[in-house]
Amino acid sequence: MYTGFAIFFSLLIVINLVGNTLVILAVTLNRSMRSPINFLLINLATADMIVAVFIGIPVVIAPSLSHPQGTDGVILCKIFTGGNIGWIGALASIFSLVAIAIERYGAVMYPHSRKGKLTKTKLLILIVTCWSLSALWSIPGFIAVTYIEEFRSCGHSWSKPIFGHFYTVGWSVVAGVIPLGLMGFLYSRMVYRLWIRKDNIREETQKALKRHRKRVTKMVVFVTVIYVLCWVPELLIYFLGFTGSITLVGIHHTIASALIVFNSSVNPIVYSLQSSQFRKHLSDLICCKRNRISALNSIVATSSTPRKQELETIEDERSVAGQLSQATAATAEKNLIPLTNAFGAKT
Repeated sequence: MYTGFAIFFSLLIVINLVGNTLVILAVTLNRSMRSPINFLLINLATADMIVAVFIGIPVVIAPSLSHPQGTDGVILCKIFTGGNIGWIGALASIFSLVAIAIERYGAVMYPHSRKGKLTKTKLLILIVTCWSLSALWSIPGFIAVTYIEEFRSCGHSWSKPIFGHFYTVGWSVVAGVIPLGLMGFLYSRMVYRLWIRKDNIREETQKALKRHRKRVTKMVVFVTVIYVLCWVPELLIYFLGFTGSITLVGIHHTIASALIVFNSSVNPIVYSLQSSQFRKHLSDLICCKRNRISALNSIVATSSTPRKQELETIEDERSVAGQLSQATAATAEKNLIPLTNAFGAKT
């Protein structure tokens, strides 16, 4: 049974690492993809990859090896085989979903106000907050995890059992009740604004912008629903164990870990199904189209200096011409609103 589960779990880890790596590359290698929401998706993908690696180690690798004992065993448990770093990633993944909900809320509810714009500073604050809160909440777990000689494996050793119970209930609140409450409130208002409330929009640009916001919001709502389906059973298992309704055994921990890794593995699939932009750029990466573009850029970069100067002059002229053309268009159609911008514009 262990062999079959290890193979299944390993497959999830491979899908996770490959899929989330492609998501990161799709955003970083394509200028058109560098929007605030996509940078938050990079943060989510990074957290998901940490989940796969550091929760996968104690589930797949540790049981098949002889774990060191003594001080070495304790250090190894706290850093690698105890899963602590993996749970930091799991919590950062949840907080990233909350940050994404906040970004979408600003984009949908305040599309033309500075209040709703996610600037570079705000983006950095959100990302740092996600990881800082995750690390702080995981400190008690780091302290409690140790090598238990009796079981010859890693486990929690609390100075008082009540501390372990409080920490379990705390996880249900921090990873379940609070994020679900916040995201439920934010998305319910967005759904009402985008799908239920009737707006008298006549301009085609505004209609196209609203359709785009609907698509992006629909994608992140799907991601959030998958989080709920995977995390609620996991949190419920541990809460029932705390209340004494069930006795927690190894299979419960295994199921919980599998649900978390599954959740972190399917997000790239959701992006591909819900976003044509992601689907196109992920397809380009898989088909190595990016390599051909990079090779072309290398040829241009290694050309002679006069030729490069000529190309730069042509590019500058095109840029100036483009700016003049945009200025003319803006004068003719004052009500047009740009659809994309790296930071601040709502997508």
